[in-house]
Amino acid sequence: MILKLEQNTAQKDIEVLIKYPQNNKVVEQLVSLVKSVDMQIPCYSDDGAKFIYSSDIYYIESVDKKTIVCCEDENYQIKDRLYQIYQKLESFGFVQINKYCILNINKLNFIKTLANSHLQAVLSNGKSLYVTRNYLANIKRIL
Repeated sequence: MILKLEQNTAQKDIEVLIKYPQNNKVVEQLVSLVKSVDMQIPCYSDDGAKFIYSSDIYYIESVDKKTIVCCEDENYQIKDRLYQIYQKLESFGFVQINKYCILNINKLNFIKTLANSHLQAVLSNGKSLYVTRNYLANIKRIL
């Protein structure tokens, strides 16, 4: 892969051009990653409303009928239900890992098997989440 960066002070916005000999999974992942950088989700906290970039989200979980967006340092609440936000973010590298949680696959470090046949997803910030076997096929498909 060749990466070229070019600064043009006359240009008003960022332009991304991906040249490839053949469309494959790497190209699709690059496109998804670039699109996710620009996707914003309206979230709420004690301080008020804030837009969070989808690339900053580690995971989203449903707890006590509330949908919580978990970033590296802070957590936010959103008004959408988990399945609604999953439909919006699925094409940006998010995958459902259990009934109550969706994970940003770009923040996943590794998955390890626990002693009782359960799986644990370890994120790049050190947080661990349980993966149920029912949703393991989704993770394999994306990886």
